[in-house]
Amino acid sequence: MFKFLQRFKSSPKQNVLAADEAEIAPEPQDHAVGADVPIESVSQDAYGMNGFARAIARSILNARADEGLVYAINGPWGSGKSSAINLISRHLESTAKPEDLEIVNFNPWWFTSTEALTLAFFQELKSTIGKSLNEQARDAMATIGSRLSSAGPLLGGLAALLATPAAGTAVAGGASLIEKLTRSDTSVTKQHKVLVEALKAQPKRFVVVLDDIDRLSRDEALQIFKLVKSVGRLPNIVYVLAFDAKLAAEMISESFQGEGFSFLEKIIQASFDLPEPDRDDLKQKLLASVSEVIGDVPDEKMTRFGNLFFDAVMPLIKTPRDVVRLVNAFSLTFPAVKGEVDAADFLALEAMRVFSPTVHRAVRSNPSMLTGRQTERGFNQDLVKSLYDETFLNGLAQNDREIAQRSLRRLFPRLEAVWANTWHSGDQRWDRDRNVCSPKHFATYFSLSLKNDAISAVESNALIENAGIEGATRERLLQFLTQRRRNGGTRAALALEDLISRASDIPEQAVVTFLKDVFESADEIDVEVDHDQGMMAIANNNVRLHWLLNRVVRDRFPPEQRAEIIRATAPSAGLTWIVSLADRFRKAADEGGEESTSEHEEFVDEGTAEWLYELSLGRLRAASENGTLTEREDLTSLLFRWKDRAGVGEVRRWTDAQLGSANFVARVAYAAVKTTWSQGMGGFGFLGDAVPTRNVYVHVDPYSEIIDIDRFRSRVNELLASEQITDEQRKILKRFKDTPERDPDRMSR
Repeated sequence: MFKFLQRFKSSPKQNVLAADEAEIAPEPQDHAVGADVPIESVSQDAYGMNGFARAIARSILNARADEGLVYAINGPWGSGKSSAINLISRHLESTAKPEDLEIVNFNPWWFTSTEALTLAFFQELKSTIGKSLNEQARDAMATIGSRLSSAGPLLGGLAALLATPAAGTAVAGGASLIEKLTRSDTSVTKQHKVLVEALKAQPKRFVVVLDDIDRLSRDEALQIFKLVKSVGRLPNIVYVLAFDAKLAAEMISESFQGEGFSFLEKIIQASFDLPEPDRDDLKQKLLASVSEVIGDVPDEKMTRFGNLFFDAVMPLIKTPRDVVRLVNAFSLTFPAVKGEVDAADFLALEAMRVFSPTVHRAVRSNPSMLTGRQTERGFNQDLVKSLYDETFLNGLAQNDREIAQRSLRRLFPRLEAVWANTWHSGDQRWDRDRNVCSPKHFATYFSLSLKNDAISAVESNALIENAGIEGATRERLLQFLTQRRRNGGTRAALALEDLISRASDIPEQAVVTFLKDVFESADEIDVEVDHDQGMMAIANNNVRLHWLLNRVVRDRFPPEQRAEIIRATAPSAGLTWIVSLADRFRKAADEGGEESTSEHEEFVDEGTAEWLYELSLGRLRAASENGTLTEREDLTSLLFRWKDRAGVGEVRRWTDAQLGSANFVARVAYAAVKTTWSQGMGGFGFLGDAVPTRNVYVHVDPYSEIIDIDRFRSRVNELLASEQITDEQRKILKRFKDTPERDPDRMSR
């Protein structure tokens, strides 16, 4: 934690106590920032409030209070008023003798009506100040209290309020007092004078503390101010009120138009604004608390953490209570997804959720506008900017708009193009680091759990850590293959995508072992359920394996080492994968070393490409001889690849012999039933299709070169009429017969 904090600490500070502070005791345990409670002692002062509190305490002790005084501590909600009050009290207690000063704490928000509030207020005064007064003065205090409340509800309580040990039983004393109050025509002015004389005659000073006045309703707050006004000009009584002056003035103005601040000025003799906490203190307290939840940030992530902390989090922190609110939220939510999300991203989003909920809701609802690479290039940028302003910044004050925009740009690099005309090409690190800008990981930040059966951080780390152990990667991929996703497909596809994003984390010395495992399991994990569906579908596990190979080998090793790696690992490959790999390298060699317009360097040299091509032919021939070729689901595709290598004659001789096999005929029939997707794109006034149409048809013409089609059709009919086939084979052959034969070039006509 100390390493983490030092990276952000601007200047060292010491908490040096003045001589009079050292006397304050006892010292309670360290204050937990997670609890939204005020501090109780100087040792807990994390925001430099002690100097202010000490100055107020000295003023209270030294000021003349012949006619009473009213102090006000003004600060917004959460700024630390209660903590300041507690520190003032500690300084008063440590400096004055008990016989010279007594602190009276009154919590007005415990009571639910103005009558109960008034009753409780005078009960508190009686139990403290009343002990220093004679009976006549206590009666005077009771009379003033009765005049300030509704007579009916209060009178019943006054019997208990002013019953004293010297008055006999409580009931008798109360009954006598009620009679006096109901019959008395004594004026409040006369009673006030009696109380004044009694307080002058005794030597003790009373400090009456009323905190959290701004928590009260309008009527209750007004009642408090009336009470203070009624007994505020009494000798040796000092009131210390804590409230938000702006809110209090607004509440008063609702009852007395335009009298808010002037009303307060008539009551309060000394008003002090609570000093704003030092920004560095807020920062250090927040960092210390966050670090307890997340631990140290790795060096490679420190810059991003700092950028988000200072641009997205700290601008929202204004008061000590803001620190508490954010830490409370973060400490409760982050452990649920720790390791599955980026800590800095999550902290920034939690700050947004707590302090800018409208922006947070807009983010949560619009992942397509935020994640991944930019898709707006070529659009009218002014219109795009207006759309994003309206979606994410609408209704915010100017300063809040600037904070929100900086935060969003830090979290979602794609938005740099919208608001700064800077374009990002995309970064695999977003997936690897599980950033919120990654489409794969966005949902986790808002659901507090992994979505769509995603690969967890524990699983991902295990794949990387075990990459150099023979058999470990293969075993794990096959386990993922057995785990079906809720929305279709297997988790093997997700594991491959995770490995693609973390390819650079695989140690170089582990690459050969890792690829042997991947190549050996390649055919088994290339299952149809993991093929993307729809008109724009391009990915399947075979394609994902090529992407993985690019990241693990092509992007990390020079050409000569690539060739060594391929020669060391290819013999372990499954049949389909070695054929696919050989075709890719052979095509690149035939096209002059360019695998595509964006890849200007050949993967391997021409000699290695040719070696692999011949190796794949040998594997095809071996499979045709041992009978395993007929068992493969991608039989027809492999037949074409065999034809490309050995010629039509060799393949045709083999297929002629295989037509006698029911299994071979069923495999070809299954492959001949094609599925395509079509979708009207709209335009020129037409809406187009919201959902693509699935088209199923039989198309055997492409097979005529390698299979005797007439004999094949005849064999289908023969087998359907026989009893020598399995139920599954019959189902496949019947589907072939029942599906219409259509020219795919005429599907949309």
